[in-house]
Amino acid sequence: MKKRTRIFAAAALVIVLAAVPFAMAQHMRGHGHGRGGMMFGLERAKSALGLSDQQSADIKQIFTDLRTQNEPLRTSMRGGRQAIAQVLLANPNDTAGAQALLDKQLDAERQMKHNALLAASKALNVLTPDQRAKASAFLQQRMAKHDHK
Repeated sequence: MKKRTRIFAAAALVIVLAAVPFAMAQHMRGHGHGRGGMMFGLERAKSALGLSDQQSADIKQIFTDLRTQNEPLRTSMRGGRQAIAQVLLANPNDTAGAQALLDKQLDAERQMKHNALLAASKALNVLTPDQRAKASAFLQQRMAKHDHK
């Protein structure tokens, strides 16, 4: 595997690990569990990694801030999809107009991913080296499991 590919794979793993509580919150929110889903994911991480109460609070705040920061971007993306449809419905040949709106959406998506990357970095900085090692081992196991399916 090329060095660059390994670096990207490692970065993706880090993002996945740090995003687990956030992803659980999103999943649980969709099933009527609200913020309790985030607490469930964070409690699992707390147990698995041996997080202190302060670490848990810090990580929760990081992902709460991320959600707040990305909310306007999510809203603009929803509105952008509708705007693209309206442009094409009004004039099916206006692909340039639709493309300009699509580019705005891609910029918003890129910004959301960048924000998530920064949040993951902050969350991982809350962990001790031993906790990061446990998280890394967990992710390696998950990747190996996924690769064998």
